[in-house]
Amino acid sequence: MGNFRIGKFKIDYKIDKSELKNKIENPTFVEGLLGVGQVGLIASDHLLEEMNFEKVANVYSSHFSEPFQSENTPGVVYSEDGTAKLNSNGIFYDSSEDIFLYKGYYQGDTCEFYYLHANRMIDFCCDFKVEELYTLGGLGVGEEKEEPQTKAVITKKSQEDYVSPHAEVLRGKENRPGVTGLSGLLIGLADKNNKQGICLLGETHGAYPDPKAAKSVLASLSALINLKIDLSGLDDVAEEIKKKREKFKRRMQSLKRRGKEESGDKRYIG
Repeated sequence: MGNFRIGKFKIDYKIDKSELKNKIENPTFVEGLLGVGQVGLIASDHLLEEMNFEKVANVYSSHFSEPFQSENTPGVVYSEDGTAKLNSNGIFYDSSEDIFLYKGYYQGDTCEFYYLHANRMIDFCCDFKVEELYTLGGLGVGEEKEEPQTKAVITKKSQEDYVSPHAEVLRGKENRPGVTGLSGLLIGLADKNNKQGICLLGETHGAYPDPKAAKSVLASLSALINLKIDLSGLDDVAEEIKKKREKFKRRMQSLKRRGKEESGDKRYIG
């Protein structure tokens, strides 16, 4: 009889934890989840394509509801092989680069759960001796940037000297809204747990997926952690999305014109 159950939060390891701990040396943790402009998610997907990650765990929660539904709706998703899968995020590890990657669609549905989610991931980092955390996301600017820049949110003033050559450090007013969601909470909690936490945000319109912003973020991340990856594939993704947007725009314009024609003056004059 099976005993798999999902409560508020569950990390289901795919390999033995002790085996995984024997592989790590001084790992870095990178988070890229669904958010503004899908920047973090696109960046994570590209890292998975270009590096030698293996999935080490699935993360499940009763708070992981469908991200594109108007209401919190639980269920399953269809996989590429046609089978149903429970909603989950994935934790991956690349032993050659000593990097953990946390990737997925799900963050949370309540303020309380966002904190619980962040706490559990900090627990994971403490368990696996992670000292540096980088969170990736989008900075909504409401317009399309041909060459989006990366902005950084740091948790220690001492980080500015090595971060600023690769990303502009954001400044604001005390106690004003900043980085929301897991990307913000993780670096804040990292700082309170004596770890280095840095958030990298790519400038993006925010209303559609933005591979250019993801490329900018990954370029900054690569420079900061001395990672060599090919980013050219994101140019192809950006071009593909641009073509789809242009096609959609033409279709909407065509429907708009047709609507005007059909709503013209239909009164009969004899």
